[in-house]
Amino acid sequence: MSSMPDTGMSSAGKRGYAIAGLLLTLWATVLTGIALTVVPDGYWFSYYSVDYTLGFVRRGLAGELVGLIPGDEYFSSLRVLRWLPTVLFVLSLAFVAWVVTVRSGRSERRLMMALLIPLLPFGFAFALFSARPDLFGATALAGFAVALKSTDSDRSTIIASVVYGATTAVLTLTHEAIPFLFGLGVLVALVVLARQRSENTLRLSAVLAIGPGLLSAIAVAIFGRRGISAQLCELVPHGPMNHPLAGKPSLAQLLRGFRFNVDYHDWLCRNILPLYDQSFGDATHFVASIGVIALMASTAFGIALLAGTLLAVSHVSGVPFSRMRAVMHKRMMWMLIGFALILPIFMTGVDWVRWWVMITFDIGLVFLLFAGGEQESSLIATRRTRVVYAIGAILLAVLPLGIIPGFGAPVPM
Repeated sequence: MSSMPDTGMSSAGKRGYAIAGLLLTLWATVLTGIALTVVPDGYWFSYYSVDYTLGFVRRGLAGELVGLIPGDEYFSSLRVLRWLPTVLFVLSLAFVAWVVTVRSGRSERRLMMALLIPLLPFGFAFALFSARPDLFGATALAGFAVALKSTDSDRSTIIASVVYGATTAVLTLTHEAIPFLFGLGVLVALVVLARQRSENTLRLSAVLAIGPGLLSAIAVAIFGRRGISAQLCELVPHGPMNHPLAGKPSLAQLLRGFRFNVDYHDWLCRNILPLYDQSFGDATHFVASIGVIALMASTAFGIALLAGTLLAVSHVSGVPFSRMRAVMHKRMMWMLIGFALILPIFMTGVDWVRWWVMITFDIGLVFLLFAGGEQESSLIATRRTRVVYAIGAILLAVLPLGIIPGFGAPVPM
């Protein structure tokens, strides 16, 4: 193993963090094993089972990716695509951790921040157990935020915005929620990480970064075909899919590893493809059917995840969130626009905890990069900080709460 970076710590301290890194690797390995052997992949496959064979339809580009995978075995291609967003998002988190730890200047607190990132609600567990195409958008936002932190001119800020906007315009054709989920993150990143840029540059960059994705989403809403779920169903091949809950297993069976195969074609046609016929009004009625109590519980839970994440990063870095909040407050209208962008997602999707995890990512990602550049993060951690960090890290590892999509939503059976 390579030697630990010089963080100003004692040899005992470096050994302690090396052990923490090994434990984190072991934890990630165990979770990956669970994802590979216990959690069924059928739901993740469903995002790539509709293409443009019948014309322009929402998420059709995701289905077109199947044909780009070498080989003729349909389900093997789906397995590759199931893992692609997870791998890309994990790599983007690792890149953010490297920027915080190395490029910002090595220190104990920054090392602690890097080790904290995989454990956050939007961290490694979320990448494994929420492996939807919207992770492509999260990966793009991470790259955009790092680029803004690294740029030193108006021109480079505009270029980064153009690249992000063009990327998002394409990614929206794989998941139409992407520009709405990450619009807040774009605006927070511009306001905080590019705060030295001119007013005209910031406004132009915001339009260039968010506009193309929104135009793609509008095109999907207007021109995307509906009423063709039966025809789409005919294009889906038959094949066995492990779906343990459909077998109504006991808790003991689930813990031992229970398998129950259903036909993928039948399951997809029954549970997923009818959603492609929904209008905006149909989707809002479905969300309302979940009930006020479940939706409010998801909201309270999601806000707690956001507050806990910001508190954890603040404690580890030594940088108060109020400092970044003050920068955001200077452009409060931009923040309100960012939150307004995500409202249609809450109105049409039942995974309300998941939406709050995305909000947590939008703000938490920028806070990590912001805090990593502040003076406090270059200092040696106090004993109290180390103790609280260790306890918090254990709790976050044992209770990966960010993987809960929401409360009250029916499970596709």
